[in-house]
Amino acid sequence: MSFSENIKDEILKSCSNLKNDYYINAESFGELLTQASTKNNLKANYNEYFDISKLDEICIKNILKGVFLSSGCVVNPNLNYHLEIYFKNKACTEYIYDILSLLEFTPKILKRKNTNSYVIYIKESEQIVTFLSLLEANNAVLEFEKIRVEKQVKNNINRNINCETANLTKTIKSSMKQLDAIKTIKENNMFDNLDEKLKYVATLREKYPDKSLSYISDKTKVDRINILTKSGLKHRLDKLIEIADNI
Repeated sequence: MSFSENIKDEILKSCSNLKNDYYINAESFGELLTQASTKNNLKANYNEYFDISKLDEICIKNILKGVFLSSGCVVNPNLNYHLEIYFKNKACTEYIYDILSLLEFTPKILKRKNTNSYVIYIKESEQIVTFLSLLEANNAVLEFEKIRVEKQVKNNINRNINCETANLTKTIKSSMKQLDAIKTIKENNMFDNLDEKLKYVATLREKYPDKSLSYISDKTKVDRINILTKSGLKHRLDKLIEIADNI
C-alpha cells in the first residue's frame, strides 16, 4: 500500500464507528463535493451543510474525511511534503478552502491547465500533520512525524558537515596564502628585518600550517607567551601578506 492508501484505510476504520446519520451524511457530502460538476447539484440534498458557521467540529471533521477519502493524496514524506485534494468545480473547491482557512490552515488553490478542475494543496509539514490528526489518522501521524524527524536530523548533520568542510577549505586557502607570503619574504632576505611580533606570528603559522587562527590563538594562551587573539593574529598575518605583495 502507498502512504495515502494506508491513511485512507485507517480513516475508514475510524469512520465505521459512526452512528449519527447527520455525521454519516456529512462524510457522504464531503465525497460528493469532490465529484460534483457544480455546487448547485448538491444543494437539494445537502443544503444544511453549506452554512459553515452552523457546522460543529465533528461535522467538519467528517466532511473533510469524505473529501480526503474521495480525492485526497499525501505524498510519502520521505520524498516530499505535499497534501492535495482534487475537485471538479471552483465553488466546491472554495467551500473546502474556506473551511481549512477557518481552521487556520494556509492552503493554496491551483487550476489545472486545459481543464475545469482544481486542486487544493498544502506543503507545510506541520499543517499536514495537523490535518491528518484532524482526520484521526493517528498511525499515519506517528509515521509522518518519525520520517520528518529523521529527515531533520540528516539535514542538520549534512548542514554541519558542509559548514565544517567550507570552513576547512577557507582555513587551508588562507593558510597557503600566508605561508606563501612568509616564503616570499624569506627568499628576498627580508625576514630578519621584520619586527619581533611579525616574526613570532610567522613562526606560529609555519609551526601550525593547517590549523585555524582560533587554534593557534588558543595555543598562545596555553603557552602563555605573547598571548594573541584571533583578530590580532589575522591582523599581523595580513601585514605579512601586504609586505610580500609589495616586494
